[in-house]
Amino acid sequence: MRKKRNAQDTQSKVLDGAERIFAAKGFNGTSLAEVSKTSGISVGLILYHFQTKERLYKEVLERISARYAEVLTGLRDTNLPPPEMLREALRAVFDFWRTEKTYNRISLWSFLERRETSAAGEARLTAGLAEYVKAMQRDGYLSRAIHPAVFLSMIIGPIHFWFRYKSRFAEILCWKEKDAALDELFLEQFIAILTSFEKPRDA
Repeated sequence: MRKKRNAQDTQSKVLDGAERIFAAKGFNGTSLAEVSKTSGISVGLILYHFQTKERLYKEVLERISARYAEVLTGLRDTNLPPPEMLREALRAVFDFWRTEKTYNRISLWSFLERRETSAAGEARLTAGLAEYVKAMQRDGYLSRAIHPAVFLSMIIGPIHFWFRYKSRFAEILCWKEKDAALDELFLEQFIAILTSFEKPRDA
């Protein structure tokens, strides 16, 4: 039991360090030597647990995507009506990307490096969300005029853009509001735009 716990502790330290380095330098710019230095775990032990840098990268993606899935699956047990569930889900996604800086950066690096690697957990989550959108459409809560893939893109794209360029907007446009107030303003109007696709129940 102790051996298993030690192995889990070692893997956790490696994944913590690898996540920070991949976020800062991307896959191509990251070396196992840097991960070793950051995590305090030898390269040999890293290879023992993860075999290759590619495998380590995939494990990092899986761990982060699990955190993402946990945020949304936690809403499933609230038994909220679909319109309220949609609003809470949009807020939860926004809050996740507001705090999960490494996932945002790793995603951007992945795009820049033209890496096709995707986490299986994230793929399952995306497919599940698309099915949820379809169910809302079938049940008459959401307009069928918008494709589920487009609807999901309209969630993630603006959020990423906001966090990437918010400070630049604030500087150029001389905004005086504090960061938290700007986030709340964005979130309020973001939710209003996406829920405009809702249908009245008697439509």
